[in-house]
Amino acid sequence: MEKLKEWKEQLLLVFQNKTIDAIFPPLIFFLANQFFSLEMSAGLTLIYLVALIIYRVFKKHTKKYVLVGVGGSLVSIGFSFWSGEAINYYLPGLISTGMIVIACVASLLMKKPLAALLSHITRGWPIEWYFRDDIRPAYEIVTLLWAVYFFIRLAVQTPLFLMEAFSAYFFVNNILGWPLNITILIITYVIGIQQLRKRKGPSVEEFINNEQPPFEGQQKGF
Repeated sequence: MEKLKEWKEQLLLVFQNKTIDAIFPPLIFFLANQFFSLEMSAGLTLIYLVALIIYRVFKKHTKKYVLVGVGGSLVSIGFSFWSGEAINYYLPGLISTGMIVIACVASLLMKKPLAALLSHITRGWPIEWYFRDDIRPAYEIVTLLWAVYFFIRLAVQTPLFLMEAFSAYFFVNNILGWPLNITILIITYVIGIQQLRKRKGPSVEEFINNEQPPFEGQQKGF
């Protein structure tokens, strides 16, 4: 139970309410597109996004949070509406998946693993800690796993996009996408923590306090 609680805490730290913001717009667009025109589908999705923005503002969420939550959906609607093809709703997501793969590989080549950079942004831990020789390899392994996962997703989604298989793409991207994303995050979190312990580097707190080995090491949080 303690492990499940820890995983839940880490997932909430990463996703917060962003998961709901990401799932509902494509779901509304997909369902509307089954019964209405492309224009009507885009309009209904826009109405939802406007309501979402009003809600976020009313709740006094930051402007940055609002933009992150709805910005991607607005771009996707723009692509599909401009092209006249519903499948192009997913083009920005397909491009971003490819960019993630490239970013993962490039960050590994530069010895600045993407997993470490994202963790630094999310948690605010000292960037110097991530790049220690007894810390960085753990983040490199996780970044490599991310690269493989997103490459497989890209390999599956690209043919569906080219065939304009709208329903199949929706299923793979949304129904399978988020459960797999969560599963991968849990798996890589567990692997990352194991790797940090194996390499016996300092915890973030030990690093900040400039403590000397032997270290207790990072026990929670990646």
